[in-house]
Amino acid sequence: FGADAGAKHTAHDAFDSCYARHVGAVHPFEPGVRAMLGRLRAAGLRTGLLTNRRRALFGSELRQVDGSGWEDLFDVLVCGDDVPRRKPAPDMVLRGLEVLGLRAGPEVWFIGDSTTDVIAARQAGVCAIFYNGAKWDPLQLVRIFPSEHPPDAITGDFSALETLALPPRR
Repeated sequence: FGADAGAKHTAHDAFDSCYARHVGAVHPFEPGVRAMLGRLRAAGLRTGLLTNRRRALFGSELRQVDGSGWEDLFDVLVCGDDVPRRKPAPDMVLRGLEVLGLRAGPEVWFIGDSTTDVIAARQAGVCAIFYNGAKWDPLQLVRIFPSEHPPDAITGDFSALETLALPPRR
């Protein structure tokens, strides 16, 4: 939609309307993610969740994950209707940093599963990590990322991220 904010708004409204009618059970990307997020928080790392979905819609989903809800796993939640521009604009990342009292830099990781996530992270000045949950092959990945916004890293599972984020246990 380029710079046409009205068209973007219309598209997001249509997406949210359809999504709300068809959303079903809510599950994590991988088994063990809840426990991993708990370990990251126990180690003192701050966590946030950013989504282009509206707060009312996403809040309901977050309360349903695993049947127990995940609201307690994040220090900040930024939704599409919390900022003037949704991803791929950097607004959501910058709002999350503001709420957490952090500055952008390579020590802040944004882990996302789309090109819009990677673009938003790069424009905000944080480390962009692409979660390749779809297990796309390397040639497909090269094609989907704009040359000016490649991810800083790619991972296919959350356990690898935990290994990188937490110091080894002794």
